[in-house]
Amino acid sequence: MTCEDYLSMLETLQVEALAYGAARDHAAQCHDCNRVTRVVAARERNMTLAYAEAYPSASAVTVAERAIVVSRRRRVAFYVRAALGAAAVLTLLATIMTRRVVPAPSRTLVKHETFRLQCLSSQQAVELLREEIPNAPGLLISAPRPPVGVLHIEGSKVDVEAARSILDRFDTPVRSQCGLEVKLPKQ
Repeated sequence: MTCEDYLSMLETLQVEALAYGAARDHAAQCHDCNRVTRVVAARERNMTLAYAEAYPSASAVTVAERAIVVSRRRRVAFYVRAALGAAAVLTLLATIMTRRVVPAPSRTLVKHETFRLQCLSSQQAVELLREEIPNAPGLLISAPRPPVGVLHIEGSKVDVEAARSILDRFDTPVRSQCGLEVKLPKQ
């Protein structure tokens, strides 16, 4: 065995493991390796004595309790992070979806319009609109005196457009009574 082999064994093994076989024979014959072995053995003994007298700053029970508390906090933190991540994703999706949805026409915008009636009387037009648009509480329909064929409507844009569509459909000579020709008997 060479000094190089012995020193590499001394680096990796404990001193007690070198007390047998070829390593022991080499240390007995080589003065330098024997001196290094005694120094390493003294240092190991000093460290063993120093660590034997050292006491931990906290008891094992305290260390275990702290480890359990830290583990529990980490688990709770994981769930909190997961919940916050899910909330962030839902918020982002809600934001994207609200940007993509076309807003419904507002019923709060007020629009005024006056219609000239062709065939229906003002009273007939008012009754027709009240029947056709029953769920429009903000729709105000006013008609001047009966001889004038004019109707004033005030309400949301949607309701006024619905009224326009109904009047266009029913206030025509084809759909109302003014389209009937009265035939007088011949004399």
